[in-house]
Amino acid sequence: MKIIKLIILSLFVFLSFGQILVAQENIKIKKSDFQIEIKEVGFKEAWKEIKAGEKLYKAGLGTFPDALAHYLRANKYNSDCAKLNYKIGVCFLATDKFYYATEYLEKAYLKDNNVTDDIHMMLARAYHLNLDFENAIEHYKAYYSSFSMKELEKYDINVDKYIRQCKYGQELVNSPVRVIINNLGDRVNSEYDDYNPVLHPNQDVLYYTSRRKVDKKDKRFEPDNKYFENVFVSEQAGDLWKKANLLENKLDSKGNESVLYISPDGNNIYLYNGKENGGDILVSELKKGNWKSPKPISGKILSKAKETTIAFSPNGREMFFISNQDGTIGGMDIFYSKLNEKDKWSEPTNMGPKINTIFDEEGVYWHPKEDNKLYFSSQGFNSMGGFDVFVIERDTEGYWSDPVNLGYPINTPNDDIFFKMDENNKQAYYSSVRDNGFGGKDLYKIIFLGEEKEMILKVEDILLAWNYKPDEKIFYHVPSELKVDTALFMVGMVTDSKTAEPIKLAKIEVIDLDLSQVIATGLTDTAGFYQVKIQKKKDFGVEVTAKDYLFFVEIANLTQKQVVDSKIQANFQLNRIDVGAKMVLNNIFFETNKATLKTESAAELQRVAALLIDNPTIRLEISGHTDNVGSYKANQKLSEARAKSVVDYLVTQGVGSSRLEYKGYSFNQPIADNNTPEGRAQNRRVEFKVLSK
Repeated sequence: MKIIKLIILSLFVFLSFGQILVAQENIKIKKSDFQIEIKEVGFKEAWKEIKAGEKLYKAGLGTFPDALAHYLRANKYNSDCAKLNYKIGVCFLATDKFYYATEYLEKAYLKDNNVTDDIHMMLARAYHLNLDFENAIEHYKAYYSSFSMKELEKYDINVDKYIRQCKYGQELVNSPVRVIINNLGDRVNSEYDDYNPVLHPNQDVLYYTSRRKVDKKDKRFEPDNKYFENVFVSEQAGDLWKKANLLENKLDSKGNESVLYISPDGNNIYLYNGKENGGDILVSELKKGNWKSPKPISGKILSKAKETTIAFSPNGREMFFISNQDGTIGGMDIFYSKLNEKDKWSEPTNMGPKINTIFDEEGVYWHPKEDNKLYFSSQGFNSMGGFDVFVIERDTEGYWSDPVNLGYPINTPNDDIFFKMDENNKQAYYSSVRDNGFGGKDLYKIIFLGEEKEMILKVEDILLAWNYKPDEKIFYHVPSELKVDTALFMVGMVTDSKTAEPIKLAKIEVIDLDLSQVIATGLTDTAGFYQVKIQKKKDFGVEVTAKDYLFFVEIANLTQKQVVDSKIQANFQLNRIDVGAKMVLNNIFFETNKATLKTESAAELQRVAALLIDNPTIRLEISGHTDNVGSYKANQKLSEARAKSVVDYLVTQGVGSSRLEYKGYSFNQPIADNNTPEGRAQNRRVEFKVLSK
C-alpha cells in the first residue's frame, strides 16, 4: 500500500495510553550522562547504539521497539544511566512486554528522582499495566501534585480517571470471570498491531486489520509513526488458522482500511476507508463470485466527521455505528439508525449519556442471534484501563440497561476491543495487548468455561511463567454428543516446602514431553488444591510457579501412579524466595568444554528472567560448577565463563545487570560423587542463589 496523504485516518489511533507515550519527554542523553570515565572499553560502540536509538525514539511510537533494541545494547556498557533507563522503560511500555518497564523506570527514579517531569506518570502507567494498583495510585497522586491544573490540561492527561481505573481494577481482579484466553498464533498475529477480527458467516474465513509492514515501500502514519492499515485474510484449517494473506482485490484501497461487518448471507461486506472524508463506511456487494467496488452507505449516516465500526440487528432493520459527528457527548460515540416503512435509514441518533461517555467508545457489535444484546468497548464507566469490553441488554419496552463490564481477565488495564461473541455464547474473538503476545495488539479467542471446566487463566500469573505459546488445538474441544468422556484429571496439593502450608494461586502447567507444548493449565484454590484435565495416563513435564516462591520444574511420572475415580494424584512443594535460597538449573546446556549456551537452554533461562522480572527487588548469584576431570584452573575458568554466559543472556532479556553476579566454583562444591559417571553429570551444573530480596 502506497500512501502519502496525512489526511487519511486510521481506524484505531486514538488510544489514551498512546497519547501519554506520545506526550512523554524526549530527554536527550548526553555523553556526560552516559560515559563512564574508568571504563573506556566499549564506549564507542555503546554510543553508536545510543545515537541510533535516539533517532528511532524521536520518530515516534512505531519505532520504539527498534529504539529499544539499540538502548538495551548500550545498557550493557552503562546500566546506571538514569536517562537511558527511563527511555528503556518507556519503550517497554509501548510494547506487549510492558512488565519489564517497572524495573527500568524504578532504576531511573532511584538514580535521579528528577530525571524527567513525567517520571511519576510513567511509573504509574507501568504499575497500572502490571496490576499493581496501589503503587500506581501512589505515583499518579505524586504526578498530580507536581503539576498545575493548567499544565495537566495542556497535556490532556486526566489523572483522576486513571486513579478511578485502578480502583475499578482492584474490584474486577478480585472477582475474575471463568475463561481461557488463547492467542491465535503467529499465522495470524505479527510483531505489529493486529485487531478488529471479522468472521465470515460460514465461520471459516477470518478478516482482520493489521499495521504490519507489507513491502519495502510502505509508508508510516505520521500521528503514531506506525505502518498504515491493511486487511488480511486467514482461512480455517481444522482447529487452526492458515497463514494470513494480504487482501488484494477491489476491496483493497490506497488508504487505511478495515473490514467491519459481513451480512449474514455473505453477499455484502462493510469496510472502513480512511481516505473518504474523515474516515467513512463503505459497502461492497458480491456479484457472480466477485466483490464490486465499494460505495458509501446511506448519506444520512455518513458525515464529514469519522465513522468507524458498524453493527446490524439480526433482522437487519437497525444499525449501530461509531462516529464523532455532531451530537457527540465526547470523542467517539455510538449512534443508531432505523429503517422506516420505505426502507430508508432514519437520521442518526446518539444513544445518550447512559451509554456514551465523555471518553471514547468503539467496536460496537450486535449479538448475531439475540436482538437485545449489544457489545462495545469504552474508556469510561468502570473501565480498569484503556478500552474495556461492555455489554448492554434491551428490555421488552425497548430500554437499554446500564453497561456491564465483562470482567477480568477479559478486560485488562490495556486496550481490549473489537469483541465478537459467537452465536452460542461459548466463545468470542477480540483484540488485546497481553504479555504472551507477538507484539502490540494481537487477536485472541476467548473460551467461556462452564461450571465443571478447568480453572481460570489469569494474566497476572502469565507474567511469571508463560514460557510456551500454546496451540489453539490444546484447549477444550466440545465433545461430540453421546460419546463417553474418558478424560483423566491430575489433582493434588501445592505446599510450602518448609512449613507445609498450602499455597494459593500457584499456577500449574502440564507439558506434553513429546510435543514440547503446554496442554493444560490450572490454579490452586485457597486450600492449595488444583485439578487439571489430561487426556491419558503418561509421563508429563510439570512447571509450578507462585508469587514469592522459586519456580519448580520436574517430570511427573504418572505411568507409575494409580488412577482412582478418574484422578491421578501428584503433589508439589515450592521453596520460598529467601536470602541464601539456592536452585539448580537442570535444563541449561552448553557445548562440550565451552561456555556457549545451546538453544535448548532458552526455556529454563526464560523462567529465571521471569522470576527476576516478577520479583523486581531480588538479586541473584549465578554460579558455574564442574566435575573433577581436568585441572582446577581449567575448570575454574570454564565454570566462571558458563556462569557469565547465563548472566549475559538474562541481561538481553531485560534484567538489569546490577541484579546479577556470576562466579565459578570449579569442582569445589560437588553435590554428588565424582567417582561415578552419574555423579559427575550432576556436578556439572549451573545454580542460582538469592543474595537479597
